[in-house]
Amino acid sequence: MWRFYSILIALLLSPAALLAEPVNLAPEALQARLEQANQAFQQALDTTDTESAQGYYQQAIDAYTQLIDAGVHNAKLYYNLGNAHILRNDFGRAILNYRRGLQLEPGNSRLQANLRYARSQRLDQIETSAQQAFMSRLFFWQNDLNLQTQVIIAVVFFWLAWAGALAHRFWRRGSWPWLTGGAAFAALLFAGSAWMIHTQNTATQHGVIVAEEAPVRKGNGASYALQFPRPLHSGAEFTVIERRGSWLHIRLENGANGWIRQAFAALW
Repeated sequence: MWRFYSILIALLLSPAALLAEPVNLAPEALQARLEQANQAFQQALDTTDTESAQGYYQQAIDAYTQLIDAGVHNAKLYYNLGNAHILRNDFGRAILNYRRGLQLEPGNSRLQANLRYARSQRLDQIETSAQQAFMSRLFFWQNDLNLQTQVIIAVVFFWLAWAGALAHRFWRRGSWPWLTGGAAFAALLFAGSAWMIHTQNTATQHGVIVAEEAPVRKGNGASYALQFPRPLHSGAEFTVIERRGSWLHIRLENGANGWIRQAFAALW
């Protein structure tokens, strides 16, 4: 229990650990690359020629990706990159970048809306398992609050519970136990939610299919039989169970699992 609270306090007091790595390029070079990307994106929107538009979108993708490779990580950049991919009908990479953006800003409504749209366009519409659906309803705020905010809320309710307990000791009123119990329950709930996110970010890796098709097999090799009669398609999301060489053992949102080549997917 003390180890659990020490981790929560460390996360609260060390926000720098949640920030991106330092940028390696000069600010002038980064600004020029950003302007180049935005200009290419706008040219794609302005042109009436479909082939030219696809070329401009690719130029924007290349420039945005170079910024990320240089160490720039923010929700707006991932939003723009996701939009460029979705306009090229690359739903897998669009979902990948929207998810990465939401890791930085969970409550970003534009990222959430575009992620929902990208998911609605993918070929594989996989139902969420009952357990995952229940946890999503129980911790409904996880899509709107980042890890550090949830830690802060848990700590605030923790101290409110202690304050309520002390107040009840000196002023014995009937309402204090209810207030104390409510604050303690809220502290445990947000602490549990923060712990879940921390575990997902450190121990659980997520991914999405970015290839047009990804056959799923019963083992980590092409000689194994197919696990599913049809392959997964771009945009199908999963969690990684384990890795073996160039193969990933994955679990889909409905609980089904199998093996895919790592080259068919991107992880976050």
